[in-house]
Amino acid sequence: MKTEKTSPKILLALQFWEKDRRQAMELARFIADLEPGHCETADFIFVNRFDCLPDKDTEGYVSRKFNFYRYKSPRRETGWPDGCNGTWMSTMEWFYFMAEANKIPRYKTIFTFEADCVPLRSDWIKYFSAAWDTINKMGKIYVAGRKLESHGIREHVNGNAFFSGDLKFLHWLVKRTRIPAGVGWDYYLADEFRRWGWADMPGMECWWNTPTFTEEQFRNELNKGTAWLHGIKDRSLIEFSRKLLLT
Repeated sequence: MKTEKTSPKILLALQFWEKDRRQAMELARFIADLEPGHCETADFIFVNRFDCLPDKDTEGYVSRKFNFYRYKSPRRETGWPDGCNGTWMSTMEWFYFMAEANKIPRYKTIFTFEADCVPLRSDWIKYFSAAWDTINKMGKIYVAGRKLESHGIREHVNGNAFFSGDLKFLHWLVKRTRIPAGVGWDYYLADEFRRWGWADMPGMECWWNTPTFTEEQFRNELNKGTAWLHGIKDRSLIEFSRKLLLT
């Protein structure tokens, strides 16, 4: 079978379940609204958990700006962190098997993210695409995101991150990795990601499990140069960003 060349595009992978479905769809529409025309830098995939329905109205809305895919995770894990683990791993399985079979472009990277994230600049996709390329010019990198320490035990990259479309890397991840119950995949795989090659992605920030956000905090993040922020559980951050970027 003919091997395809690496695409310069990113695949944006939004994962959701029933309880964050509404927030995820609002985020998807906001991402679409930020694009002035049909996006040539990234494509989009909606990944819903096995017990959650897709939102076809939002898919139609996003399709005006992005080529998109839909995938229902076949994994049956539920609860935290196992439900998140299952949905993320099924996303990466889809990504690997579809690329291996040349059924999708050979994307240079996949960005996996969830409902509690918000872009803080309108050109965030081009910004991170260029940042990924720059990071990889300094040495081969397979994982890039916001590096964190959890309880001071192990440094890891937050799961809202970029992962290489390299088939060797994806084969290892999909075929040889098993995530045990009760531990988040990003934390569990930290040492392996480090061995493959990881980097702190400029412009990414994480306020893990934060109930709400103030305007002062929002302005502080803008002043820091944050382009993407994860972890805000209510609508405060997306409202601030939408007002800034679209009005």
